[in-house]
Parts: sequence; C-alpha cells; structure tokens
Amino acid sequence: MDAFDRIAARTPDQTRRLVSKMLDVADRIQAILQQKGMTQKDLAVALHKSESEISKWVSGAHNLELKTIIRIEEALGEDILTVTKPQATA
Repeated sequence: MDAFDRIAARTPDQTRRLVSKMLDVADRIQAILQQKGMTQKDLAVALHKSESEISKWVSGAHNLELKTIIRIEEALGEDILTVTKPQATA
C-alpha cells in the first residue's frame, strides 16, 4: 500500500463526498463556459471578480457558497446545481 492509499483509507467518507461534489460543480461550470464559448476571464468580468479567483473556482479547489453558485448560475444563464424535490403523496 503506497502513501496515497494509506491517506485515502483514513479519509472520512464525508470528506470524500465533499471533494467529489466540489469537483462536480467545477466541471459543470467549465462545461457551461465551453458550451457558451466563454472564457474564465468572461466569467470574471461578469461577476466583477479576478481571473485568479475564477480559476480557483473552476479547478475545484474552492468550497463555493450556495450564494456564489447562484451568482454564477445567473451570470451563465444555466443551472449548476439541481435539487430533487420530494414527490407529494396523495
């Protein structure tokens, strides 16, 4: 077992899920940018942020607040997150 495997084995499931979700959000932002022919600089201008801040966001290295995700969604005109609502029972 190498060092990575030892660390991974000690990593709590909640931390693994958090990292996975952060990367999923970053991937979704990147996909929307590409789909719309936009650059990280375009998003930075739209949100009045620095390009380096946007770079952190799309690398998955930043834990985005829900409020920030909403601002990104508004700037891109696309949903990043989708929440499944429970079905009403009769």
